[in-house]
Amino acid sequence: MSWLSSLPALLAAVAVVLLPGAALAWSLGFRRTSLLGLAPVLSLSIAGVGAVLAPFVRVEWGIGVVLVTAVLASAAAWAVTRRPWQRQEATDVQRAVQQGDGWPTLAAGAIGVAVGALLIARRVIQLVGEPDNISQRYDNVFHLNAVRFILDTGNASTLNLGSMAGGTGGLSSVYPAVWHSLAALVSQLTGASVPVSVNVINLVASAVIWPISVVFLTRVVIGPRPVGLMAAGVMSAGFLAFPYLLLVWGPLFPNLLSVSALPAGVAAVIFVCRLSPTLREPPLRAWLVLLLAVPGLALSHMSAVNALLAFSIPVVLARLFLYVREMIRTRASARKFAVVALASVAGAVAVVVAWQKLRPAPYNGWTPHQTVPGAIGEVIANGPMKTDATLLISVLALIGVARIIRRRTQLWLLGCYLVAGFLYVVDAGFAAGWARAFFTGTWYQDTYRLAAYLPIFAVVLAALGVLATADTVKAAGGVLALKVPRAGMRLGGVAGFAGILAVCLALGWATQTGPVRGYVASSQYFFERDTKDSIVSSDEYALLARLGSEVPADAVIAVNPWNGGALAYAFADRKVLEFHMGQRETKSMRVVAESLAKADTSPAVCDAVRETKVSYALDFGTQYLLNHPESKTYPGLQNLASSGAVQLVDQQGNAKLFKVVACG
Repeated sequence: MSWLSSLPALLAAVAVVLLPGAALAWSLGFRRTSLLGLAPVLSLSIAGVGAVLAPFVRVEWGIGVVLVTAVLASAAAWAVTRRPWQRQEATDVQRAVQQGDGWPTLAAGAIGVAVGALLIARRVIQLVGEPDNISQRYDNVFHLNAVRFILDTGNASTLNLGSMAGGTGGLSSVYPAVWHSLAALVSQLTGASVPVSVNVINLVASAVIWPISVVFLTRVVIGPRPVGLMAAGVMSAGFLAFPYLLLVWGPLFPNLLSVSALPAGVAAVIFVCRLSPTLREPPLRAWLVLLLAVPGLALSHMSAVNALLAFSIPVVLARLFLYVREMIRTRASARKFAVVALASVAGAVAVVVAWQKLRPAPYNGWTPHQTVPGAIGEVIANGPMKTDATLLISVLALIGVARIIRRRTQLWLLGCYLVAGFLYVVDAGFAAGWARAFFTGTWYQDTYRLAAYLPIFAVVLAALGVLATADTVKAAGGVLALKVPRAGMRLGGVAGFAGILAVCLALGWATQTGPVRGYVASSQYFFERDTKDSIVSSDEYALLARLGSEVPADAVIAVNPWNGGALAYAFADRKVLEFHMGQRETKSMRVVAESLAKADTSPAVCDAVRETKVSYALDFGTQYLLNHPESKTYPGLQNLASSGAVQLVDQQGNAKLFKVVACG
């Protein structure tokens, strides 16, 4: 299968993650770079909230849910932000934005995003291989089947997705579903298979949402500086910490989606705190977009809310410092100081409570991999998890840090980077204990997840480093212009243009020849079908492709989820007895797993077969994921060829499909 044949699915995915949010952003009054930058995260909110609400009005998941939610949200946003006393302020802001975001700024941002998108897309395609390949790793069994579950049930709600793996309602059925719902939507719109839709959504999150969001954050921080925006877009493709680590480890696809849009959430916090040097949105609009962005992040993956809380602390403290300084300057009353102090304490308590409550059950299976000094070095060098350093971008980021310290402005940005680095260092270098659990328990104390946040601020700092370099070159050109006016001006202009081009070419070269290239090449293994660790081989792919014509639509297939059999659900739309390795088992499910081969001689096994409604079985051999001990607990599904309880229906190599003929 070629990627060209998946183009309709790709275009549908791009439309779904941009157009609904763009309509809402436009209705709120955002224009130009802000409109594009906020479109993805608002689209995630529209999809996530619509999916949660749809079951309450007995509407199945589909494009209609997205369209209706987008129209209602946009109409409400238009009504709220177009009240008479707000129109003049909004008009003044729009005029200022249009003056700042002129065509050079827009063109530079667009070029940066486009280049970053192409570079990332090239590497993601190289990593995945064929568009219908799958990541042959633990979490992906759940993710693929969850997409099919949405298509099968018409329910894409975060409140329900966990029921596929045995959730019985309440919190046990909750699982962040936006990523899965978008993949299901692509399949609905284009007829693409589940694996193709999954790869397309990952490609769009990595190569569309991420560069758009991080270039937008850069615009909010540095202002309308074309060279900085262009460089930010190119540099978004230069980190293996994001998106590549999350595409390989786990794989952590919902995290991938949430992190890709998180820079826009940080930008919304900056709007609320009015710390952008050139983009000052009306307070109502700023608060609304922040409140509307949070559901998209939360329903993509709840850890994104904790990350936003953490990265907001330096921004809010900077705003508080400026406010208190102004109070001191104007000699505000003691009562006003007391109110601010009480509000600050209440806010801090609320953040701590949220930090503690918005997290999964305790888990400390992932241990530190570094010393604390080593982890600090990994942060500075942008070489997490003992990978190679990202040298050029890291040097530029250090130049950006020096610029902030020298000018004593935007220290909050440095604070955000320090928070991201601190979380990484705690998880990478601290021993198991209360500190590691408190600070990184939200992310299961998994350093890969925390590494993905480092590029968000490294890109912006490196863009500041590019600006500092460009300003130095420009100043040198100015000196030349004073000495030789005409020739100096011409040479200065040529040198400036050549400098921008050289920097972008160097950055592009660095992103494609640095650590990313080697990591992607070595990680292709996890998407290949016929390795010693793969759970779905080429033969099994072929058998799964025929399953739909050989197994009735209402049948249930007994499978060992550890050898890939569970993916019959995702691939062929046929129900399986176990959808994932971590699924809660009933007693009858366990009897089938242990003794199906004895059904022709055991009434107790037949009782279990009838209760579970099993009528077929898959034998995908003994090549198991992780070679986990639990994979050996399905003896009833092995060596079925010699059992009188089943009859062979189809075989491709060692992959076999059987029909249960015992038990009447």
